Amino acid sequence: MMEKYITCWGDSLTAMGEWVGRLSELSGLPAYNAGTGGESTHTITARQGADAIILSDVTIPAEPTPVQLADFDHPLQTYLGNAAFPLLQSGAHVNPVKIGDVEGTLAFTGARHDDKTGVWTFTRAQAGEEVVIDRPTALTTDFDRNRNAPYLMIIFMGQNGGWDMDPQKLIRQHRLMIDHARAEHVLVLGLSSGTAEGRTAYERAMKEAFGRYFISLREYLSKYGLADAGIAPTEEDLAMMAEGKTPQSLLIDSVHFKLETRIVIGNLIYKRACELGIF
Repeated sequence: MMEKYITCWGDSLTAMGEWVGRLSELSGLPAYNAGTGGESTHTITARQGADAIILSDVTIPAEPTPVQLADFDHPLQTYLGNAAFPLLQSGAHVNPVKIGDVEGTLAFTGARHDDKTGVWTFTRAQAGEEVVIDRPTALTTDFDRNRNAPYLMIIFMGQNGGWDMDPQKLIRQHRLMIDHARAEHVLVLGLSSGTAEGRTAYERAMKEAFGRYFISLREYLSKYGLADAGIAPTEEDLAMMAEGKTPQSLLIDSVHFKLETRIVIGNLIYKRACELGIF
């Protein structure tokens, strides 16, 4: 019998994982966190494998010594020709990667995520014969190979760009991920930032594309988030809620959630999943 599990793809709003843990607790299923801070939709879809990193003209040495694959001026390229920047803010679910049949470790050598002297390297796991990659070959991540057949996949991306504020482009990126995965069920989380007016076109398009499998976090948190978290609204909160914004008392900065908010989100996802017959 195949393992039933949940995989959650996203950026720092997913990586700060209490909502993932809360969903696991409520559902009784293991939930794997595939979130990495700062990543655009291009890098997330590359890690997930829908628009995988493609390499060519690379020679993998016979010994387990690092070989440079890319730098900031010549970044990793995906199948669709997008630039990908994995591992800038960790990402334990990436390794081990495979380039063709050769397994090893992808690394970013920079001291920080914005260290432009950093480069991306690959080090094979075991010595073997030298391998010349002389035609387009995919680099696949651990979670692409091993966590892409979940009972439930959740996608939460877009806060860090990669879709040019074009909802149809973002929808296509979600569709690519859904098509690539072998998930039994999929839920899409909507951006929690912005105002009701500013998010109108985006939210309408996402609802039309995904129906009730799209959960608009901005809409919910701006109306019910404080009550669910047991937090009394401040004057600032009330002004933000009047614009349809996530109130500041639910946030630790301009976009990232307090612990209480992450629990609210986990509860919300579980409730919607139950309504849809997923749980």
